[in-house]
Amino acid sequence: MPTEPKTGRGRATRERIVERAAELFAERGIAAASVDEVLAAAGAGKGQFYHYFRGRDELAAAAVGHRCGVVLAGLTQALGSVSSLAGLEQALAGYIAGFEQMGMPGCPIGTLATEVAGRNEAARLQAAGGFDAWERLLAGVLERMCERGELRADADPAALATGLLASIEGGMVLSQTRKDIASLRIAVEAGLGQVRAYLS
Repeated sequence: MPTEPKTGRGRATRERIVERAAELFAERGIAAASVDEVLAAAGAGKGQFYHYFRGRDELAAAAVGHRCGVVLAGLTQALGSVSSLAGLEQALAGYIAGFEQMGMPGCPIGTLATEVAGRNEAARLQAAGGFDAWERLLAGVLERMCERGELRADADPAALATGLLASIEGGMVLSQTRKDIASLRIAVEAGLGQVRAYLS
């Protein structure tokens, strides 16, 4: 029966397993990376694995949660204090540039989400929570724009944030598939167009 680590050393071992799993799953996909490969990368054994996890699905859920946390830390830094359209445009331009520099690998949350959505409910919930948090960050920007009077009072920050996130996600899928950053640029511009429609 898996247990929560009671010692600092145990917590560090579990965290190392989750981190290596998150890295391997992001690089190769969850289905393509075996538990043995994760354990080898983490310098851990099967006994430790089964001490901390019920099985591969539980590890995948923890790894997806870890990956979402890493991604959201970067997004929070980029968006957490933005309160203007110019700031939002700059943050999204930086995101597009980073995506292109990485070789257009797909969305760091969405790619894992599509793997787990129909087969691992705990991992799906982790990915959904990641998307929810990303959407809240975008909505926060739009709410601050409303407070500053940059957006009209009839703007709905939550709905605009959903549309903007959907534009980003769709653009990443198209750019990844086409190996052409233009699709993401166009999609983000379309999402921003919906925001600009509510400018005061």
